[in-house]
Amino acid sequence: MGRFAMHNERVAGRMTPSVLLVSEPGIDGVFRHVEGLSRYLVSRGCVPHLAYSSRRGSEGLRVLVAELEAAGARTIDLEVSNSPALADAKAWARLIALVRKVQPDIIHAHSSKAGALVRPIAPLFPRSRIFYTAHAYFGMGKSRSPKVTFFNGIEKALGGIGTTINISPDEARFAREILGVREERQRIHHNPVNADFFRPAAPDARRAARRKLGLPENARILGTVGRFVPQKDPLTLYRAVAPCLRDTADLHLFHIGWGALEQTVDELCAELGIAGKIRRGSYMEDTRSLYHALDALVVTSTYEAGWPIVILEAMACGLPIITTTAPGMSDIGASGLSHCWTVAVGDVAGVTNGIRGWLAADRTTATNHREIVLSRFSVERCFGGVWSEYMAASPAVAPV
Repeated sequence: MGRFAMHNERVAGRMTPSVLLVSEPGIDGVFRHVEGLSRYLVSRGCVPHLAYSSRRGSEGLRVLVAELEAAGARTIDLEVSNSPALADAKAWARLIALVRKVQPDIIHAHSSKAGALVRPIAPLFPRSRIFYTAHAYFGMGKSRSPKVTFFNGIEKALGGIGTTINISPDEARFAREILGVREERQRIHHNPVNADFFRPAAPDARRAARRKLGLPENARILGTVGRFVPQKDPLTLYRAVAPCLRDTADLHLFHIGWGALEQTVDELCAELGIAGKIRRGSYMEDTRSLYHALDALVVTSTYEAGWPIVILEAMACGLPIITTTAPGMSDIGASGLSHCWTVAVGDVAGVTNGIRGWLAADRTTATNHREIVLSRFSVERCFGGVWSEYMAASPAVAPV
């Protein structure tokens, strides 16, 4: 095991496994999941090694890499994008060298790119147990096309390697029915949220958050967090919110996001006459001030791996939700949320009605959203489940 074996500690009489996490990108929801899992593993006495890519990186990635290295982990920058490229050959060589050096009991790939790098090399390391989390398959929520067929084909070819950890029943069903992943190779562990970190805002914190973000103190602020890409469907969102912005004098939309469709959305805002009631923000490492500044969150995704982290964080802060019932979160409307308006994917009128329903609702009645987060989406329940999978699979863990 080399010098990194010293980081395995006895927990309740058992040895902890040696873990290598492989992830691309280093930003957004996939990274937030890997970041949280890494810190959870450290809390269990297991310092994970990390293979990452800085091509789509963030300050949070830099901080995480520094933390893990300081704790004795090995890290490497694979310098890959999310698309297949000739440079992937170099990344494979570097990844193979790292695995030979640290000899992990567990290798867990996060994202389709990481899965395409890790699973083909599995035969070289029969001692290591392979786990894979797609964080939403490329083909979910999309019509058939050559690109979808290509990426589904890769997933089909590699689906028999290791254990697939899906984020939701929807994602697991897609893996079985479309990609041919066998049910016995699947586990489901949801995205978690740290409800100790994300809490409802006191009035003073709400005012401070709005000042920090430059938002009007007494307005009603509807927020969204999502890249300007087809998966997040910003065009439906902006078309849907436009009549509400025109009809409600104190309503504003605050959008954290970036991406290829941003200029198209700007042109749409000008056409709809709502540009003056739109506020924008860039990527935030700490999103608490965002949720503290909002009155509600709206999500118009066409597909997700599971309930998105942004919805869970907003719920932990007690916010009302307007959302599509996209693949990955088709069950959200039947989950008992007290202040949740759900609509079909791409339903502009439905999103408009959902926003109007929220605007008309009694603002003095608290949501039950935080209670549901605490019961179903706690860090211990979700990441603890992943940890149990590692412990059960690891060849280095002696029986109790």
